[in-house]
Amino acid sequence: MGFCQLSTKNGVFFLTLGGHGGGENYRTEQFIAELEQKLKEVRGHARPSSKGLVTTFAAGEGGSFCDDVDNGGTSAAATAELAAYRTAEAVRALFDMPFPTAAAVAGDVRSSLALALVLAHDDMAVWKEATFEAPEVRLRRDDGGGGYLPPAPPPYVAALLRDKAPYPMMRSKLVLRSEAMDGSTFGGYWYMTDSRCDGREEVTGEAAGIVTTSIGKVRDGEAYVATRKSFFPESWKAVCEFLA
Repeated sequence: MGFCQLSTKNGVFFLTLGGHGGGENYRTEQFIAELEQKLKEVRGHARPSSKGLVTTFAAGEGGSFCDDVDNGGTSAAATAELAAYRTAEAVRALFDMPFPTAAAVAGDVRSSLALALVLAHDDMAVWKEATFEAPEVRLRRDDGGGGYLPPAPPPYVAALLRDKAPYPMMRSKLVLRSEAMDGSTFGGYWYMTDSRCDGREEVTGEAAGIVTTSIGKVRDGEAYVATRKSFFPESWKAVCEFLA
């Protein structure tokens, strides 16, 4: 079983991340390569009848989508730089999807890069007990005397936060204070649909409902992509500049 599982049902693509049932590391080359490949498959199989993409952040019972911030030294810094670049490519791929996208968050999201993947979707449904955290500020403040500081989040993460959740209080708590938020609180700051689910098992179905009711029967994929980029120009510009 791989890190990313792709299926389709009634015109909706379902991409499940975290197939191993434990905490998944977004900095592993295998994970990011699989994610990129699956997003290419979705884009390649898109048809006018396709209704949308639901990405399920599962992470298993008690699992978290996280970055490996414990490794020190040059290798860790190089790995972090590569992860930021490859995650930006995944964000760009999501912006180029010719139909609605929704993140179904049924597990913890405990890193800025994992958060970027969630925010790159048009909308989201979130389990109320999921935990959202961007721990870089706290970790940089207390590196244990080892001399290695995790890199600051790449600029496209901040752009996504400003575009998708434009509430200063949220950014202050989540980023500047490095506070953890549960799904109920995080969803309350969300700019789009209020879809906070009591049960983990409800999240994917809720997200599917979002994408299937977002637009009408007549679909113009290129127009949808152009509209998305015009609605969130700062994020699109930031990720393109980062990749350039």
